[in-house]
Amino acid sequence: MADGLIRPEVAILLFRSVLLAGCLLAVWRWGDWRRWPRYYPTLLYVMVANLMAGYITYQHPLWDFNADALATSETTVELLNTFIALPAATLVYLSRYPAAGPARRAKYVLAWIALFAAIETADTLLGGISYFNGWSLTHSILFDCAMFPIVRLHHVRPPFAWLASLVLAAYILAAFGFSAAEMK
Repeated sequence: MADGLIRPEVAILLFRSVLLAGCLLAVWRWGDWRRWPRYYPTLLYVMVANLMAGYITYQHPLWDFNADALATSETTVELLNTFIALPAATLVYLSRYPAAGPARRAKYVLAWIALFAAIETADTLLGGISYFNGWSLTHSILFDCAMFPIVRLHHVRPPFAWLASLVLAAYILAAFGFSAAEMK
């Protein structure tokens, strides 16, 4: 502690620990565990999409998860996101998705977008995320606006979600200056 403040890497660790604990608590409390096989294909889709994004952008990152006091590499943080946080959030998101009413569904999706925006904003302010190659917090929030509907689309019509994902990925690759030479 210097000048009464917590060191940045400790603050980031505390934030991420609370976030992961919150994800686990939320999935335990609100996840539809009785019918988890129904959601399993979409959980795998989310994990594969996240891993592919990291793999494709390895040489041309759009963001980087900065190290904290325990997770000393971005890979560790990314694996925690891929195998704990994102599947937990996806299970809760799909388990509680409103069955009827377009206005109710739109509010639900917007609430999830706001939640993810708030989490990423806090992580960014703590120094846990750095942006590169033209990407910003605003781009992440716009991505969330596409991601949540696509996750739901995958749950009900997987081929269309894969097509939407490919279109979105192609757009991101073109818009943020990727070249084939940069891909691993």
